[in-house]
Amino acid sequence: MITNIGKAGANTHGVLRYFYEPGRANEHTDPHLVASWDGFAPDPGREENATLAQLATVLDLRVKQAGDRAPAKHVWHCSVRTAPEDPVLTDEQWATVARRILNATGIAPAGDPDACRWVAVRYAEDHIHIVATKVRGDLTPPRHWNDYLRADKECAAIEKEYGLRQVVRGDRTAAKRPTRAEQEKALRAGHTATPRERLRTTVRTTVAAATGTEEFFTILRSAGVLVDIQRFPSGDIRGYKVALPGDTNAKGEPVWFSGSTLGPDLSYPKISERLAPTEPDPIGQHSVRRRTAWQQVTDAADRIPDVLDEADDAVGQAHITVLAETLDALPPSPPPATGPSWPRQPRPSSGPAAPASAPATTRPRPHAGPSRRSCGNPHPRTAPSSRPSSTPSSWPSSRPSSGTTPASTTSRPKPLAGQPNTCTPPTRPPPSSPWP
Repeated sequence: MITNIGKAGANTHGVLRYFYEPGRANEHTDPHLVASWDGFAPDPGREENATLAQLATVLDLRVKQAGDRAPAKHVWHCSVRTAPEDPVLTDEQWATVARRILNATGIAPAGDPDACRWVAVRYAEDHIHIVATKVRGDLTPPRHWNDYLRADKECAAIEKEYGLRQVVRGDRTAAKRPTRAEQEKALRAGHTATPRERLRTTVRTTVAAATGTEEFFTILRSAGVLVDIQRFPSGDIRGYKVALPGDTNAKGEPVWFSGSTLGPDLSYPKISERLAPTEPDPIGQHSVRRRTAWQQVTDAADRIPDVLDEADDAVGQAHITVLAETLDALPPSPPPATGPSWPRQPRPSSGPAAPASAPATTRPRPHAGPSRRSCGNPHPRTAPSSRPSSTPSSWPSSRPSSGTTPASTTSRPKPLAGQPNTCTPPTRPPPSSPWP
């Protein structure tokens, strides 16, 4: 059983007229009331003297009594539908379903004499429509905040009691889908993804690379994203919002998206909690900088088998979920100008090795001192053979003699026949960047 609560309307008569008309494909058969707020509402489908105008008038009575205090959009509309394989419910069962949903949403609490006026209309076997006016008997609006989730929760309970198909429901962790207006605006700008989707990808990638909240905002700005940090009066960060350069509204202002609108897990509280240190620094360690995201992913992947064996299902599922999200967010290559937080190339253990097809080099001769000298390894005057050697080139591994230092050389191409035999002094390779 599923529900759909539409946007509030201002025309009660127009909504009722749609229910009692035949429909575009004559799908509205035998429209009639299955329940109402007092059980005595006029039914234009079953009573000869009842009209739609009469039904709309009694529903709007309190709206007219409230006058200016009544909301402009006072019509509340909810549809409830069963699955195709479910048994057909009777009118009495549908009336019970309507009352339970109205009670759960706060539109018409059970036993409340001042509840909103409502009717439930049925014109098909598998669903009903509930229409209510959002003015109570004391001329105040109802408290129906979060009505969709409350109605959906009540439908889950009804499914079990009536033996209906139990629909798999979400946990509100999925990202919001782009609207049609956002998609058309992106197409006009020549983009396949909407600004919301592009910002979501950028923020997720940045969270995976950052080691703290300050670095998170720094990387976002270096990636060309507009960032607006919102703070409490005390100066603490309350939240943030981001925008893309060039993405403006009709007034020429940037279109901002808060972190929570990009994704439930991208709000500032979630990000700060994720980037907060979880283990104390070892005693005697001078640096308090946390390990990079790539190093943490490696460590977490190594610990997952032990966690699944020792921890409960909830903890194991949490580890797997976080690892999957992080791997999905890791970029294939670091973006430019992101600072030292992005991973560097690891230092090679034995120096750069030439490919197997490179010609072999002669082992350098030991020399003494770093003074300028002639080449100790003269090139042969003959042209190199076209058949490459299978011995790869590597750093010299000869054992130095007493008081001497081996020369560090790199592979140099051999001159062709007829070219002068010139050489340059061997140079040391530049030091590799240390692992952060």
